[in-house]
Amino acid sequence: MANYAPSTRARIADLITGMHVKTTDAGLGLTAFTNTAQTELFTVVGRIAVVQLFIELTGTFDANATTIAFNCTFTTPTIAVNEMQADCGSLASLTQGVRATFIGGAVASTLVITDSAGLTDVEAAGKIHIVGGETSTGANYVGSIGMLTAGATQATTATATGHLFYYPMSEGAYAEALV
Repeated sequence: MANYAPSTRARIADLITGMHVKTTDAGLGLTAFTNTAQTELFTVVGRIAVVQLFIELTGTFDANATTIAFNCTFTTPTIAVNEMQADCGSLASLTQGVRATFIGGAVASTLVITDSAGLTDVEAAGKIHIVGGETSTGANYVGSIGMLTAGATQATTATATGHLFYYPMSEGAYAEALV
């Protein structure tokens, strides 16, 4: 790959892993990890296939048993919060580099926490979620992918960055960071 321009390498990555959008580095702070907080991470316009979705911890979490779950919500048309996966295990005392990872498949599947920092040992493995759609007139849905915190509130230096890899599936479809 050393002989390819950076823009060519980026396009190859888009084709292999999907389009990548991320929240601001360490942009998910204590307010995002407050019990019952709903944080909208990404705008979704149209229909997309979610290939990978995870938050990567960028700060150390305290001993409080905080959990999260990803969900989607739409304003056009109006579609209430729809959980994409069940809550992950506790984020208590985890350190920078650990990820809470969406694994796709059945909605009731549990969001998985990686076994150590810097290594993700699970993935969506081709089990995509199709998020969004088009109305009967062909207009794109407009909504978001968010994160709901439960269990307990973090009180120290908890921060994270959200990552979404996706393929557009309708004309004009895209996702962008909200945080």
